Amino acid sequence: MSVRRSALMAGLLLCGGAQADEDSLGGFVLASQEATRLQATPLNVDNFLAIPEKKTTLAGLLEGRFHDLTWRARFETWRSDIDGRHSGSSGALQELNRVFQLTPAVTLSLGKRLYALDPSFVNQPLGFLQKRTDLSDPLDELGQSEGLPMAVLGWTGSQASLTAIYSKDAARHADGYNRGVEQSIVKLGYEFEQLSVSMLLRRASGEPSGIGATLSGAAGEHLSWYGSAYSARNTRRATAGLTYTLPDLPKLQLEYAYDGRGMSDGEYAGWLALIDRNQSLPLPDIARKGLQAQAAQVLTSQGARQRYVSVTLAQTVGDWELGGGVYAGRDDHSAVWHGTADYRYSPRTTLMLSVLRQTGDARSERGLSPLSAVVAVRMRHLF
Repeated sequence: MSVRRSALMAGLLLCGGAQADEDSLGGFVLASQEATRLQATPLNVDNFLAIPEKKTTLAGLLEGRFHDLTWRARFETWRSDIDGRHSGSSGALQELNRVFQLTPAVTLSLGKRLYALDPSFVNQPLGFLQKRTDLSDPLDELGQSEGLPMAVLGWTGSQASLTAIYSKDAARHADGYNRGVEQSIVKLGYEFEQLSVSMLLRRASGEPSGIGATLSGAAGEHLSWYGSAYSARNTRRATAGLTYTLPDLPKLQLEYAYDGRGMSDGEYAGWLALIDRNQSLPLPDIARKGLQAQAAQVLTSQGARQRYVSVTLAQTVGDWELGGGVYAGRDDHSAVWHGTADYRYSPRTTLMLSVLRQTGDARSERGLSPLSAVVAVRMRHLF
């Protein structure tokens, strides 16, 4: 959907939403200044990947509800230091969804939205329809998440639930996670007194059919835990985690993840050999940089290997919301360190600081990443 069409639809919804007392309208404006430190790596010689070292952003998010219709739109304008001074703008209708109450127990949802299947915090084996966690913004406080077009038919009983989902996003380029896929999912859930369980079957275009499951529960008032897993032909991935909260102490979250889609030791050694071979080929410099840029595409914020551990702490101190942690790779002992400090200046205005730092040996995935560190200062104002 074009930016102009998105803006027009958002404007129409704004007019409609303002006339209904039971409906809602809100959002925020966000000013951001980011500084990125690059590190020397054969994957990004002379910053061939065009990663800006300085970027100024002004963004706005509008969201609302009009009867059974919900929507969310984000607009952004930015300026960076790539090849001098470059600027641009973008906009997206992130969600537009209508819910139909067919019977007291049956609902039908149609439109573009997010749908969480996985209770995990960082790694989400069943995150086919939800936002992939950004380590620099794990709670999506910047409002960057975008939904997928889908139809959801759900039945909810006193303890059991049954959901059928169809999503088609095949028109876009597949990102290897949840974009660019046509998929069908059937999920069965059951709620015990202190335990939630679910199982699902999934069929997706270009992928083997798979089966998944989730468990989540609580042990007392301060400890909660969760787990999820997914298995299909030639792949298996699983996550287990817990959250521990005590009064006046930081909230602790631990998570372990295994992703069979990532590179094993042998596959990683082959990838390193490819990088070395690209360096030695008798090619023009621009062609060699292009080959290395292709090799760099396997690096993602969630990691390109198979085993990871996440440790996160969060604490409220007066008007401050503090958080931080480490996302460590067990296969090569590299890590991403991240932290946030948000100060609530007023009920509507928050000053935000975030820091991300990657560490690891020169031949580790984090050591080969073009990014060394990112620091961002932002101000968000609600309206």
